[in-house]
Amino acid sequence: GDSSAPMGYARLRLDGSATPQTHLKPGEKNEEVDVYWIGSRRFAGEPLVVPKKNCNLDREEDAYLLGLVYDAVKDRSALMIFDLENELKAGPVATIWLKSALPHGLHGCFSPDSFVRTSCFC
Repeated sequence: GDSSAPMGYARLRLDGSATPQTHLKPGEKNEEVDVYWIGSRRFAGEPLVVPKKNCNLDREEDAYLLGLVYDAVKDRSALMIFDLENELKAGPVATIWLKSALPHGLHGCFSPDSFVRTSCFC
């Protein structure tokens, strides 16, 4: 059987830029996938892309990828932070372990303001 991960973060370019598009047919594999293995018995939540301070919003790489990870062995959660200017396989630039486990599937949102505001996206 196939042991490929069923989901993950993907970068897609849909804007007709100079970068060529790659289209895969059902069942085809792209062997040039940038991936980071978080480890056995660890489960990743939905990642969140957070723009860097004073970034160019037209550059996808001017952002961080934040993801909550639940470690079933330790029964603890961590926040993993990836710099999108690096390849994912380089690993997180920071891992912040929390004192306990967060509910798996917890969703959140990011606001660049320091004020707590209600968001229509959360």
